Amino acid sequence: MTARMPRGLGYQGQKLWREVIAEYDLDSEPAKLRILFDACKTADAVDELDKAAAKSPLTVRGSAGQEVIHPARSEARFTRGLLAQLLARLNFAPPEEC
Repeated sequence: MTARMPRGLGYQGQKLWREVIAEYDLDSEPAKLRILFDACKTADAVDELDKAAAKSPLTVRGSAGQEVIHPARSEARFTRGLLAQLLARLNFAPPEEC
């Protein structure tokens, strides 16, 4: 039995879910399924932040009038780090070669 994709995932989250579930059997590991779900939601957040950043300038004026990186770009960078941490917590061994 294959773990059912949870509701509420966007395109990138669904894509990540399908790719991981196709490669690894997580049916008997509910903790890893939860981490995978969180990773999928995070992948969706990165996608949304990237889209927002693409429509925005690279920098904006900060509270003291200084030039700072646009918040969407900064948050996307942080969220990518979170995604990497979540995927690392899944602790998958590389697939065996045939």
